[in-house]
Parts: sequence; C-alpha cells; structure tokens
Amino acid sequence: MNTTAIAAPAAAARVIPGWLPLVQGIAIVTMAIDHVSLWLPAGDVSPILRATLGRVALPLFCFMVAWHALHTADARRYADRILTIALLAQLPFMALHGQPLGNICFTLAAAAYLAAYYRHRDHVALAAGALLACGTALNEYGPLALGLILAFMLAIRHPITWIVPLIGWPLAQYGTSLSGVSAFLGVCLLLALVSTHVPPIHLPRWLTRWFYPAHLGGIWLLRWLV
Repeated sequence: MNTTAIAAPAAAARVIPGWLPLVQGIAIVTMAIDHVSLWLPAGDVSPILRATLGRVALPLFCFMVAWHALHTADARRYADRILTIALLAQLPFMALHGQPLGNICFTLAAAAYLAAYYRHRDHVALAAGALLACGTALNEYGPLALGLILAFMLAIRHPITWIVPLIGWPLAQYGTSLSGVSAFLGVCLLLALVSTHVPPIHLPRWLTRWFYPAHLGGIWLLRWLV
C-alpha cells in the first residue's frame, strides 16, 4: 500500500483535516439509514439498505474514534464524552432492540480509554477501558468492533496495517456476504477520503456529538406513536 501515515495536526493551531467532517457526515447519514431500515422497515427495500449503505457506517465511526483518541489534547476527557453518549443512548437502544444489548458507543469508549492510557499512562483510563472491553461481547457488533478501532489506531501510524481493517475485519465480522463486501467498500471509501485534500466544512457540534442518542430517541418515539 502506498498510503502515507496520517499526521497529527499541530496542537497549537488545532487544525482539523478537511476530510474529517466529510467522514463524520457520511457516517451519520449511513447510520441513520441503517437504523431507520431496521426499526422503521419499508418492505423489501430495508434489508438491502442495511446490507449495503448500512454497513458503511461502522468503519467510519471506528476510524473517527481512533483518530480523535490519538490526536485530541485530552484523550481521557474524549473517552468520558463517548461514555456519556453511550449512557444517554442505552435506554432507547434497548427499547428498540427489545433485549439487554449494549450499544456500540460502549465499545468506542473502551477503545478511547485504552488510547488514553497509551498516550498519558492514565491508570484510571486503563481500568475503565479494560472493564468496558471485557463487556464488548454483550455489545452491538461484539469484540470485533473493538479490534477494528485498535487496528485503525495502528494503521494511522503504520500504513501497511490498513490491510487488517480493509480485508481481515470485513471477513471476520460478516464473512463472504453482501454485508462483508459493503463493509470492505466502506473502508475503501474511508481510505480514499483520508488520502484526499478537500476544503474544510463545518458540522454543528450538536450533530457530531449528540445525534446518536437523539436519533435513537426519535425512532423510538415514532414507533411508539405509530
């Protein structure tokens, strides 16, 4: 692979790569499509949307967490924020699933806490990350999602290891299926975006931080009303 390492922005300038809001925007849209298709089904179209566009969201979100956890000034504070989002989203998430399944943000928080320990030798972060990591078997997508985030963290520093999230993870998570092909294409899209210089765009903070619990609550409310 000829992809170069993804450099950290200068701390003083707080530079955000132009591709990052674009990745966030695509992740949010594809996640919403996935969840609407799952919980507000529309005939035969819903399974196709879930197996195609819906499978793009997870690698994009996992990569964003990997990038932020390695580049933010305070990695533990970043992990705390993800854990807060996970807690806020859990009630509507369980209500929609109808079972005591943990949402993906608990796994994202586990990886962010482990990154905080790696960067700052924060033992509280290590304890939180280890505890949350032990519970990934009870979370959406399981332990492989945690492995995907850690693989992205490695790939950011060592480009040759992009082969793990590109090939290894889709096969392990979905096998040789349409979902696996879609996940592979999602990582290909991610690689193309992070390798491209695009003009910076601005996404509102409420959208990038709080859309996950808000849209789950909205879907839950719609199902209750209908």
